[in-house]
Amino acid sequence: MKTVSAHNSLPAASSIFYGAALAVLAAFLFSCLNVVIRFSDPYLTIWHMMFGRSLFGTIFLLLLARSTGVRLAGRNRRTLILLSLTGTAGILCLTLALLRIPLFQALILFYTYPVVAALISPWLTSDSNSLWNWACIVLAFIGTALTLWSGQYGTLGLDTGHIAALAASACMGLTMTLVRRVSGVNSSLTPIFYISVMGMLVSLVPLFHPNVGFSIPLPGLAWLLAIGLFAVLAHIATNKALGYIASAKVGSISMLEVIFGAIFGYVLFSEPLGWSTMGGGALIIMAALGLIQGPGRMPASS
Repeated sequence: MKTVSAHNSLPAASSIFYGAALAVLAAFLFSCLNVVIRFSDPYLTIWHMMFGRSLFGTIFLLLLARSTGVRLAGRNRRTLILLSLTGTAGILCLTLALLRIPLFQALILFYTYPVVAALISPWLTSDSNSLWNWACIVLAFIGTALTLWSGQYGTLGLDTGHIAALAASACMGLTMTLVRRVSGVNSSLTPIFYISVMGMLVSLVPLFHPNVGFSIPLPGLAWLLAIGLFAVLAHIATNKALGYIASAKVGSISMLEVIFGAIFGYVLFSEPLGWSTMGGGALIIMAALGLIQGPGRMPASS
């Protein structure tokens, strides 16, 4: 879902290094976005966060489309509207998870979305799963169970945040599969534009409720600006990285967001990392990397 541009003026080695550096920067910026979301919780609801993020994204995409001559209206609009709904739901669920459970757990459960995409793609696209893909899927299920394990045999430490993170993964997996259906006839910017516009519309309605409202304190405005800024900068860095290296490599590097999340969670929020969480996270990362880089690989990131 990114725009790819060629950079033939750079030597191959320099191009790969520059692309990898931009992908690492994007993962870091997305991690900073997650931290900002956590710090903004006392001042903003998830509806404020979603509206601000979507507004910044819409403005950025309109400016980018104008400069590049891309038509954002797109084709196969029913599918575009459907993926905008699932994409918006995924972002809302991930935001809720980031506010309810440790950053590492929220992100590692979210990054099971390539598994979801692998499971549903044969039903919605011409993709099929190889034996390698099924092995990765089983590995991811084991990792998810370990991540959710409370430490007592036979019990899972489920919280609303865990359920939200898994729901975010399911929504993103479905979104990526739908993107594959429309990618041949649309710009890579079009699905992101639809998700941004839908995000504004969905989050606008709750803002009219008296318990939410449009009025937010001054610190909340600063955090809202930071959310929009980090989201746009992260997408710009990802978009630039895709101009230098393949999307599968960018998708793999983007999983550094999980590592950065673990570091930020430990340093800023004193979030512990148990052996089951780290072990399960390692299995999920291995499975997702296997699906992204392996034969018949899945979409890298959204």
